[in-house]
Amino acid sequence: MFRVMKLLHFIGLILFLGSILSFILVSTLMEGAALEWMVFGRRIISAGTQALTLPGMWLMAISGLLMAFKRYGVRVRFVQIKALIMLLIVLNAHLLVMPAVGRATALAIQSLAAGHLSADYHAAYLQESICGAVNVLLTLLAAAVGVWRVGVRPPQRPAAACPA
Repeated sequence: MFRVMKLLHFIGLILFLGSILSFILVSTLMEGAALEWMVFGRRIISAGTQALTLPGMWLMAISGLLMAFKRYGVRVRFVQIKALIMLLIVLNAHLLVMPAVGRATALAIQSLAAGHLSADYHAAYLQESICGAVNVLLTLLAAAVGVWRVGVRPPQRPAAACPA
């Protein structure tokens, strides 16, 4: 069971971070492009966020926490820290990133209809970029907490006998 959870955790991590990296590439290619291509890029980002990033985030969060709870329990400090970080990632994604993704995409579509880029587009895009970067940093922090296992004491070694 633990191996299955670990596999699911890595799949979630790949979906989450991999999709974000692809969105960075799409965003870079959209810079200075015609409005039609900007709308196309925004639709890729919106659909990918719904189909890849969010499911990957949830898969990563649930599998990671289940593995930590099963192996260490709920009362261990690093498990509590990881749970808090995952809560921050989920809240940031749903309360800040997703609305900004939707707003930026809607503004790009409106801009295409109007024939010029909306002045509000850059603010929505900037919010999406900053809050998305915060989630990537929080994910790296959660990984570091898991690697160093803050609050877990190393096993005690028996004292060596003194030579006579």
